[in-house]
Amino acid sequence: MDSGFYSYATLSKITGKHAQFIIPLKENVRPKVLSVLGSSDYLCQIKDPAGDNTIDVRVVFAYRNGFRRRRLVTSLLDPIEFPANELANLYHFRWRIETFYLEFKCCLKSACWHCQTPESFHRELLMHMIVCCLIRLTMLGSCQLVKLSMGELSFARALTETRLLLRILLATTDTDLWASIWEAHLSCCARYRVRHKPDRHFSRDRQEYRRKSRGLEKPRKNNKRKYQKASPIQKPEIRKGSKGQIFLLS
Repeated sequence: MDSGFYSYATLSKITGKHAQFIIPLKENVRPKVLSVLGSSDYLCQIKDPAGDNTIDVRVVFAYRNGFRRRRLVTSLLDPIEFPANELANLYHFRWRIETFYLEFKCCLKSACWHCQTPESFHRELLMHMIVCCLIRLTMLGSCQLVKLSMGELSFARALTETRLLLRILLATTDTDLWASIWEAHLSCCARYRVRHKPDRHFSRDRQEYRRKSRGLEKPRKNNKRKYQKASPIQKPEIRKGSKGQIFLLS
């Protein structure tokens, strides 16, 4: 979970359902240390502010390449069965949630809706989710071919190729060819890679945000702007279909 959900009430409800959790801990929060489990690994206790109830948790300093160091709180207390590095990998899978928001809003154009009633909005939302699941299944099959994670493949290109796939399937009368068309589609989607950015590196200073939004950060008087030449416009990528049609990819 996100760090905003850190509270005794939330964590106790999760453990009461016999479920497990991993949540980042803010720097100013210091739970009571009961014992040391290992290097940067502690058994701690969280107390109910409204009573005397407590729950035992584990605080781990997690490291992973490409991410900043995080202090994680988890209900997985066994350091042998659940090593710290595995907890770090498990938690950072949550970054896919952030990329999903970007793909759902920008690639699927889900920021603009055509509905006018709650019922039609529900149907339109379901259709967007069906398309999103179809693209994810395509990316999953492509990842199994090239042995990569889904975060390294392009969702936008997979969406474009899937639209082409649907046209090809509708134009194909022989249904026996569908399996071979699907395999070719998976190998085609596996070629489109993206740069993996698993973490954010921008400032979270709210005062800085306010200054920028109000236009208070003005350039100095004696500083001249350095203009750069505009980059040349790249040619659009195209792909030819089986019948000679030309499809625009980007």
